[in-house]
Amino acid sequence: MTENTRTNTDFVAVNHTVFPTEGVAEVSALYVDTGSGDGSQPGEAYEIVGRRSIRVYAHRRVSLSTYFNAFPASYWQHSTNVRSVRLVATVEGKGLISVYKSSARGRASALASKSFSDETVTFDLPITSFIDGGSYWFDIAAGNSDATLVSAEWQVAAPEDWTPGKTTVGITTFNRPSYCLNQIIAVGQNEHVHDVLDRVIVVDQGTDLVSDQPGFDDAAAALGDKLEVLRQPNLGGSGGFSRAMLESLGSEESRYVLLLDDDAISEPEAIVRAVRFADFAITPTIVGGGMLHLDDRSVLYTQGEVWDQRKSWMRPSGASEYDHDFAEETLRETPGLHRHLGADFNGWWMCLIPTAILREIGLSLPVFLKFDDIEYSLRAREHGYPTVCLPGVAVWHMAWHDKDPTRTWEEYFIHRNRVITGLLHSHVRNGGFLPLHSFLGDIKLLFMLQYSAVRLRHEALRDVMRGPAVLPDLLPGKQAEIREMRTAYIDSKVVEDLSALPPVRRSSFAILGGVRKPTNPIAALVLAARVGARQLLIKQSPGSRLNPERIISAQDINWWRFADIDSALVTSPDGLGVAWYQRDRSTMHRFLLRSIRLNLALARRWKVLSEEFAKGTPKVTSPDQWRATFDKVQKD
Repeated sequence: MTENTRTNTDFVAVNHTVFPTEGVAEVSALYVDTGSGDGSQPGEAYEIVGRRSIRVYAHRRVSLSTYFNAFPASYWQHSTNVRSVRLVATVEGKGLISVYKSSARGRASALASKSFSDETVTFDLPITSFIDGGSYWFDIAAGNSDATLVSAEWQVAAPEDWTPGKTTVGITTFNRPSYCLNQIIAVGQNEHVHDVLDRVIVVDQGTDLVSDQPGFDDAAAALGDKLEVLRQPNLGGSGGFSRAMLESLGSEESRYVLLLDDDAISEPEAIVRAVRFADFAITPTIVGGGMLHLDDRSVLYTQGEVWDQRKSWMRPSGASEYDHDFAEETLRETPGLHRHLGADFNGWWMCLIPTAILREIGLSLPVFLKFDDIEYSLRAREHGYPTVCLPGVAVWHMAWHDKDPTRTWEEYFIHRNRVITGLLHSHVRNGGFLPLHSFLGDIKLLFMLQYSAVRLRHEALRDVMRGPAVLPDLLPGKQAEIREMRTAYIDSKVVEDLSALPPVRRSSFAILGGVRKPTNPIAALVLAARVGARQLLIKQSPGSRLNPERIISAQDINWWRFADIDSALVTSPDGLGVAWYQRDRSTMHRFLLRSIRLNLALARRWKVLSEEFAKGTPKVTSPDQWRATFDKVQKD
């Protein structure tokens, strides 16, 4: 490490140190670490002066070893040719700035420190020892009086032929106008974001329009002619984002398209970081952002995921885990997050895609929603283009814990698109465990009396077997079709007024006595056999149609809880009401036979279907096909 060793080189700011100015109490642990164990709240050691500035109180010390303010050196070493970074910090008052680095094991070591007195402090730091992981950060200690960090940024040297990239930001929305407006405001109010913006394309697919919201005109004025709102029928996330992708291809200024969910809240600095990282990437790279929980804002849902092609399902990268709370365990206390975490894909809650990749491999699969983001990154990887989920780049998004897709129409799209993604990118014989998982998933839902979900899963497999050519035609109307299909089953109907339902009363006969949660695989198999025999051989009790036999909360729903009853009231995941699940032996017989037939057909036809989808995907994802789809739905 040397100080001020380079003087005749142009440097580019790639990370600005930032701080929250709204909702500070909920998110401060993502920006500042005081070591106090209280979520690093301002007040005792520091206060936030502005978006880029904090004041550290006399004789206090704060660390910026945090999610949003540490510099992810390992990712820069892996994906770019950059081999040094410059820290430039402007400070007022007197104190000490100390620079630290971490190893892949999460161990911190001090590199250098410098006393300051109303000056700008500069450090040049090597990026040469971070193959396995590690970050840089700095601490500020105030002297006998308060000290203020006016601003700080991490800079890298720009090659002579380097040109800064710009992005089209694509936001797709469907009847979430207030959320979407907040996203537009977040993008437009940050001066650094404007430096990397070409256009902001809002694809409004709803009837409650964002342009009709109070405050829209002011938000639009902040972006000026960069903002364009497009209307189209609801084609789901894949249709909305593909429209933004297509628009980005029409602009010579857009080197990238950045996809943002409407129901997410951006950290605006993350947009700049994603663009600048992509600018310096050796290979065109999809740069993704992490997902923080919108309802528990210091919790990181994931920092990258990988694809298990044996199951055609996802899991966290490396040794990381889902739902890490930085207010409980800071970055310095979490060794697993200091490792370089490889990712196979990134959710489209925030994802930057180079337009060069769009031109080569096409746009999204026309699958409405779910798995479009996974499939796209896997497709890009097979063409040599990696995905990086970059620490310090993230949005706050609605969490999944209050959702259960098996109890909504979304189950059709999840199951269909999972199988399609497996057909395209699972390179194990006959799809590995996926056909078996599909069948066992049906059995589990049948045991839980969720007949509507099983019906949608069967419809999903039938549509998969029709091949890729039908996907564009299914896009406009399939959602309405399956929503209507689902209403034929009583488990789909949520009643909000509990007093309108009969009281709970036991009427069915429990074979072999009561039921407990199985504690080992053998016990689970024995109980599953017992449940299966009961549901196949014994007709449901007449009384179970007159009175529910049990109340089961949404978080407790599991197959074994239905082992000794024929009906139950099951609360909805959002807590607004209950659905009355009722066992029906004839439906069980019919759906079980259909499940066996469809999943056996999937296993037998896997190779043929895989080849068919591989051959047909380039056509259905091409800009020309998407353009034809948009033209058709606009005419209709």
